[in-house]
Amino acid sequence: MVMAETASIEITQPTSLVEWRRIDPIIGFDRCDRANDPVVHHLGLCLHTARSRPSEMSPVCADHVASALQAYLKQAHNIVSLPPRAARGGLAPWQLRRAKEMLVSRLDEPISLPELARACKLSPGHFARAFRKMTGQPPHRWLMEQRIEKAKQLLVDSTLSLAQIALTCGFADQSHFTRVFAQLVQSSPGQWRRHWRSGPAAA
Repeated sequence: MVMAETASIEITQPTSLVEWRRIDPIIGFDRCDRANDPVVHHLGLCLHTARSRPSEMSPVCADHVASALQAYLKQAHNIVSLPPRAARGGLAPWQLRRAKEMLVSRLDEPISLPELARACKLSPGHFARAFRKMTGQPPHRWLMEQRIEKAKQLLVDSTLSLAQIALTCGFADQSHFTRVFAQLVQSSPGQWRRHWRSGPAAA
C-alpha cells in the first residue's frame, strides 16, 4: 500500500497494491529497508500518483511501475514472491481488474482473447474459463454488454446518428449494432432513444 503523509511517502506491505495492480505478494517485504532506498521511494511516488490521481497515469503505465517495483525488490533485497492469489478456478483480483480495464478502454476496437490472456499471464483457455467463473459470462458477452451500456448513454446524451454510435461503440456497422441491441435490450436503438428522450412516464 502506498500512503502519503506531509513530506514523505511510505510503502507498507503491499496487500492493497496486490489487489490494485499486478504486483504479487512478496515474502519478506516487511524486512526491507524501504525508508532509505531511493528507488523504492521514487517508484512509490509514481504509484501514489497513479492511485490518487488516476487521470494523470494510464492503467498500463501503472502496471509497468508496479512490476518494476516488484522486480527491484526481488533483486535488491533478495526476496521472492508468492504465486498470484485467485479464487479457486477464477482470476486473481488484479487479473480481473486488468482484463476489464482493457476491455472497457477499447470498446471501439477489436481485442482478442489471446491478448487478454497474455495480459493476465494465462493461457487463452484458462483465462476464458476463469473470466466466466468470476463474471458469469464469457469475455465476448461481457464486452458486448459494456458496448451496449455505452451506446445507451450516447443514445440519450448525444446527437450522434445510429451509424456513428455503432462505430463509436465497436460494432461492425449499424445493422450489427441494431441486432445486438435488440437481443440484449428487447428494443431497437431508435425506439429506445425515443422512449428515454421523451421520458419513461410519457412513453
